[in-house]
Amino acid sequence: MLRDQNGNPAMFLLKMGQNEHMEQFRRGLLYMNTLSYFRELDGDPARADHFEGVTHIFQPKDVIMKFSAPGFGEFVVDSRDLAAATTLSMNSEHCCNLFCLHAITQPINGSLFPAEHEWFGDSVVLIRNTQEFLSRVLAACRAKNLSVKGRLIEYYDDEAYTGKLDRFKKPKRFAHQREYRIAVDSLGTAPMLLEIGDIRDITSEIIAFSDADKTLSFSEADARAANLSW
Repeated sequence: MLRDQNGNPAMFLLKMGQNEHMEQFRRGLLYMNTLSYFRELDGDPARADHFEGVTHIFQPKDVIMKFSAPGFGEFVVDSRDLAAATTLSMNSEHCCNLFCLHAITQPINGSLFPAEHEWFGDSVVLIRNTQEFLSRVLAACRAKNLSVKGRLIEYYDDEAYTGKLDRFKKPKRFAHQREYRIAVDSLGTAPMLLEIGDIRDITSEIIAFSDADKTLSFSEADARAANLSW
């Protein structure tokens, strides 16, 4: 984790998306899809995740599945007959809107967005003042009496892990996205447009995705020059 001169965690945030949406973002309009949107999304490998909203995952080796029905009695499903993990989800966990950002918490010496991974959008915006941005999001949510949480995503092995999940955990195949997620509790039935006020004073100009590596650098040398350690 990057740290400043006082030993406090340091993090840079970027927003990726279509150019017209990045213009909207810099004006302080945060478009937040529902968690269910990403769960049900098809044909978009960079964003679709059917594990969104799952609260527990159980690998076959950790499951004893019993069924009982009138006239049939009780029978047990052998774990070797289970083709994949068993998951549980609660409707309450689906009731939130999400705003997803790309977080830099360690120096990056190679390409910022390696070509071997799936990405989305055609543009990138750098948030120049992370703490101020998050403070404005919090203030906007408080003004509307909305409950909000922001956290780095924790990535797990969905083929090995058994245990509890929440909206801040995702399968390891998304680990390259280095996501920082803002989750706002809501009815969870429609997208939300959260207005936090113009943020052009704390964001970069819009950068074409193809130019990101030429314009942005977060190498070890850059970190040292900024008096950051890790």
